[in-house]
Amino acid sequence: MEHVFNYIIVFLAGTACGSFFYTLALRYISGEIAENPIKAFLGRSQCPCCKEQIGVLYLVPLLGYFLSKGKCPDCGCRISPLYPLWEVIYGALALAVFKFFGFGLFPLSIFVLCSVSICIAIVDFHTFIIPDSLVLVFFIVSLYPVFLQGQWLNNIAGLAFLSVFFLLIMLIFPGAFGGGDLKFFAASGFFFGLEESIVLLEVALITGAVVGSLWGIMKKKGLRVKIPFAPFIAWGIVVTIFFGRHILLWYYTLIY
Repeated sequence: MEHVFNYIIVFLAGTACGSFFYTLALRYISGEIAENPIKAFLGRSQCPCCKEQIGVLYLVPLLGYFLSKGKCPDCGCRISPLYPLWEVIYGALALAVFKFFGFGLFPLSIFVLCSVSICIAIVDFHTFIIPDSLVLVFFIVSLYPVFLQGQWLNNIAGLAFLSVFFLLIMLIFPGAFGGGDLKFFAASGFFFGLEESIVLLEVALITGAVVGSLWGIMKKKGLRVKIPFAPFIAWGIVVTIFFGRHILLWYYTLIY
């Protein structure tokens, strides 16, 4: 019974974080962060239609959306179901981190890294911009798990590998990737180190190529279609965090 209680608490905490990070992403998208960062970080949530502040009860993750029936209590404007959806996704992410890594500062840092990555992906999906401030947060948070591992040369090698790789790609194929992609990959490479950076690179490139090709076919633009790449980097980060070592072991069995 205690385990069930722990899972419930972790899930609810994850949904609260999901509410924060999705709202943060929306404020980056709307430009509020650029206009007034302090107000954007500390200000209460408002209805996108009437601009009235949303009551505290309606801000409770999941419960608030269903109590309001998906509408603003003041003007009746429809509230996007993406709010509870992202809360559930972050709740599931928190459960996965808890299942794989348990409690503690290290699992918390892993959850924050995944959360920031998803936030970056949402912003890039809507704006084709990767905020430097979020990449900086990712890098700063990664310092703790990197410090625990104590393999600084490996982490620097990961940063150098992904930085040089994408810098060459950007020089050979101008416009294929942006500076934000390069910075995000570099910070990720520092966190993972050299070997797991290769896994991240493969996951991001393969999924990006598959989704991009399908999207180009749907839009009848072929390979000329441009898509944001941060979602694939974020996907690669999450997959590598949970399964990177298993994938590497599988590679080693194939080679040796």
